Amino acid sequence: MNDIEFGNNILTPDEKVLTDFIKTRTDKALADLEALAAAGSNDQAAWSSAFTYLTKTYGRDSDEPFKWYKYYLRENKIPAEVALPLLIQIYMDSTVDQGFVNIMARVIRREPEDVREARLKDLRNDMAAVLDEEGHFTAYRGSFEKPFGIYDDASRPIEKAFCFTLEPSVAEQYAVCWFPKTAKVYTVSASLEDVVWCNMYDEEKTLILMPQSKGGQFKVTEEKAAAPDQSQNKSSAMAAYHANFVRK
Repeated sequence: MNDIEFGNNILTPDEKVLTDFIKTRTDKALADLEALAAAGSNDQAAWSSAFTYLTKTYGRDSDEPFKWYKYYLRENKIPAEVALPLLIQIYMDSTVDQGFVNIMARVIRREPEDVREARLKDLRNDMAAVLDEEGHFTAYRGSFEKPFGIYDDASRPIEKAFCFTLEPSVAEQYAVCWFPKTAKVYTVSASLEDVVWCNMYDEEKTLILMPQSKGGQFKVTEEKAAAPDQSQNKSSAMAAYHANFVRK
């Protein structure tokens, strides 16, 4: 018999090798994190490197890095000035759970004033081209319900939404790409104070705003229906949807 008993499971030799590989890498990453925590290090690059290693170990579809982030945050082991950029890194590179917004709001509340001022200054410089004289700008969000008309999935309601874009075409594509029963594009007016993070250098012009439910002050100025582009391949969209959202 080629199967090997491991804990409460029966693993094949290949599965055992993979399990040992993940454990070894996880032990290294956690040792690095413990060393940073013990030293009270505020070296953002070092914290980032340790979590990057953890993310590469488990892959983009795993929420394991986010679980460890929540643990270290709960134990007050992540310095306040490091917590937000590290959280955004984990959000962009791996999977987070429904508690992400609560964690983000907590991190923002604990952000040191000098760190906050520096972050807003950088945002003001990065977003200068889209800000008016009062520091306001327009952003967009795609929303959908019942992908392909058969699944019960739906986007977060707008008052709980946090992921936006500066490009209306990107919002519309996100709204309709799963051939949903209903799709909408929201146009919102926001200020620099609402922005947690942005990336002006990618094609999607992604923004993370503080949700209205957590104190965000952005206002919806338009809500319009969107229709799928019938030239898209529905079977390819279904396959992509299953790969991204449907858990086996």
